[in-house]
Parts: sequence; structure tokens; C-alpha cells
Amino acid sequence: MNKNKKNATDATSIFGSQWLVGNSQHPLTINVQSPKSGLRSSRFDPMKTDVVMPEMLASVVPPSETFNPSTDSLHAAMRPIIMLAQCFSMLPVCGVNKPDASYLRFTWRSPKILYTAIVILTVFVMSVGNVLRLLTTGINSVKMTTFVFYATAVVTAVMFVRLAMQWPCLALTWEKLEREFTSRHRRISKTTLATRFKIVTTVVMLFALVEHTAAVASAYISAVECAEYRGETDIVGTYFQTQFPQVFTKMSYSLWKGIMVDTINILSTFSWNFVDLFLILISIALTDQFKSLNSRLYSIRGKAMPEWWWAEARNDYNHLATLTRRVDSYISSIVLLSFATDLYFICIQLLFSFNPIRGIVRKIYFCFSFGFLLARTTAVSLYAASVHDESRLPAPILYSVAGSSYNNEVSRFLTQVTTDTISLTGMKFFSVTRSLVLTVAGTIVTYELVLVQFNSVQQVDQANITNACESYPFD
Repeated sequence: MNKNKKNATDATSIFGSQWLVGNSQHPLTINVQSPKSGLRSSRFDPMKTDVVMPEMLASVVPPSETFNPSTDSLHAAMRPIIMLAQCFSMLPVCGVNKPDASYLRFTWRSPKILYTAIVILTVFVMSVGNVLRLLTTGINSVKMTTFVFYATAVVTAVMFVRLAMQWPCLALTWEKLEREFTSRHRRISKTTLATRFKIVTTVVMLFALVEHTAAVASAYISAVECAEYRGETDIVGTYFQTQFPQVFTKMSYSLWKGIMVDTINILSTFSWNFVDLFLILISIALTDQFKSLNSRLYSIRGKAMPEWWWAEARNDYNHLATLTRRVDSYISSIVLLSFATDLYFICIQLLFSFNPIRGIVRKIYFCFSFGFLLARTTAVSLYAASVHDESRLPAPILYSVAGSSYNNEVSRFLTQVTTDTISLTGMKFFSVTRSLVLTVAGTIVTYELVLVQFNSVQQVDQANITNACESYPFD
């Protein structure tokens, strides 16, 4: 009996957590194929120097420290971002500040939902005001752009409420996968996911704040010019009335109404930027999981691994593929909305660039706004495409497996990598891959030529002081 106990102890020390993955209540439950059976079925050439013997396996992919969901999980990384979003009525899910994802829940009876509903209602009223303005004064690119902006804000808010309903289940599933991977393998990233999330969020939100501040400054200059032209002294009132004519042509102006409408505009602006930020963060998190798997594969390149090792690697890859599809089923509509609105606003800004722009502040704002929009759209495309890129990287490793260690698990793994398309999509209309960037660029050129032809009669000389009281989306 002592001999059997010693053998079991040696096996555990050699294969580490490979023997211990399973139910936490029964830590010795074996859920993967026995390494010994895998070694018997694998063909090894004792003369080769790249053969990995059992005593070498523990050093190939050493396990991480104990997984701590309060610091190491997606839930922990997303916690400050979701709390920021909820200040602007986005993602009204409860339990965000708790230590792990099991506390997350969605309920219709919460102040967050009430706050979100009020914001959606007010933005919807703004959208209706824009529709009435289009019907009464005619349609042009300027008024249409304002309508699209507020309509997009309404749709975005509704989509994130829908996502909030599914977020607790998604976060919990993701956390269980992270716990399993961390218990068996070392984390490769030098910086935590939470740190990277904070860096990206700070950069995007800082640029968004600068853009909005420049927009307010540009609009205020227009209000000053308009007040001088009209002989008015209330510049603040002129600012609100010229910036929100869809509201103050239907009702009388007062300062509190102007502040309330401007607050709605700020919330809508945040939601427009947050859509792209959210997609970037989710893409980073998914890519990070694939990078961890690819790091393990590259660490054994040129070595002959037993069949049970390839079975585990293929099973991990399959889990990541399933997770990606699940995430895509929840956010594919948000991906489609992001690309559609970014494409529209890029075309519109290019169209307005043909108009003369008066004033150095307006020129600086226009250039910065257009550059930020292009950078944000490119970032979303490349970060989302990186999920697909990383999912294809195991193929070269699998192609280089020596014939002496090639087995059914390697063959199945290679077939899945080369035939399965793993990527985020826009409601299955398109997959976000690196080639999509060129497709979007070509689409912008095509639609821009059409817009220039159909809107040539609407080109307005903004250098004319009589047009100073007209509100422009990028004035």
C-alpha cells in the first residue's frame, strides 16, 4: 500500500494539475485522458533530442498562482468601465462592485433601470423633434446628420439594456473558463487585463473629452457671431437656441431647458464613443485568451508531445471558439451599429470638408474630430480583427508537428483551425477580419463620390456671416 501511495504521489508531482482538473469538491477527479495511456499510444524515437519525456512536461507550461476573481478576471477588469458607463446610463447591471461575477444580476426594479429609461425617453424625444424639423423645413445633410446622431443614441441605449440582461451569464461563463485555464497554465501577459483596460479607456475618453470641448468652443464662437449679427446680448441663450433648433423652435427657451438639453447631448455623445470603446475592450480580452493558448503551443514547437497533451490543447481551443461565438451572439448587433454609424459619419465629415471653414478654432476642431473618428474606427477594426488573427496562429505549429508524434488529436486540431472561422461579426452580415479595413476604405470612397454628386446644391459658404446662426454638426 505504501508503494502504491508513493507511485500516486510521483505521478501527481510529474503531471501537476493535469490530474487535478475537475470538480473542486473532488480534486482528484480525472477529467482528461491519462498521461500514461497517452504515452503508450504515442510513438517516440529515443534518438531524437526534441522528444519531451514525462519529467519535462512540468516545465513546459507551469501553472499560475491561485486564480483571484477580484483581480484576475474579466469581471474585475470591466468593473471600473461598467461603473463609468452607468454614470451615463449604459449597461444597467447590478452587483458590478462585488468581488466576482456570481453576484451580477439584472433586474427591472432598480434605480439604474429607471435612470436609463428616463435618458432613453428624453433622447427619443430629441429624435422625434429632429423628425418634425425634417418634415417641416426639408431634408438636407446637416439636419439628417443630427437626426442620425440622436437616433443612434436611442438604439445604442436599447442594445446595451439588452446586453445587460445577458451580461451576468456571460461574465460568469467567462470567469469559469479563466479559472480553469489559470489553474493549469501560466499567464503570459506582463500587465494585467485590468491595467490595459484602464489605459485604453483613459486614452479614448480623454480624446473624446477634448473633442467635445473643442465642439463646444466652436459652437460658442458661432453663437457670439450670431448674437452680434442679431444684435442680442444673451450669448448663452443664442448658443442653446442655435445648437438645438429642433427643441427651441417648438418651445420657448429658458436657461434650465438649455442645460437639460445640453446634458442629453453629452449623454448621447458618450454613448457614441462608448460603443467603440466597449468593442475594443472585449476584443482585447478575447485576443488575450487566444494569445495564452498560442504561447503554450509555441513553447513546444519542434518537440514531440503525447496525444493527451494535444487533446487538452484542442479542447481549450474549442472552449475559446465556443466563448467567441457566444460573445458574438450578444454583441453582433452592436458591432453592426458601430461600423454603420462610423462609416456614415466619416462620409459626412468628408462631405463637409469641401465647405469653407471660417476661423482657426473651427479648423482645428474639424481636423481633430475627423482624425479621432478615423483613429477610433481603425482601432475597432484592428482590435476586433485580432481575434480572428490569433485564432489562426495555431496552424503553423500544427503543420510543423513531426511525423513521429502526429496523431488523431493533431489532425482534428488542425482541421478545426483551418476550416472554422472564429471572429466577431456584424449580425453575420460580415466577419471582422483584417481585410475588412480595406473593404471599409473602398466603401467610404464609393459613397463619398455619390454624396458629393447629390449634395453639391447644398454646399454652404460658412464664411458668409449670414449663415453664422445656422447649426452645423461639425461647426
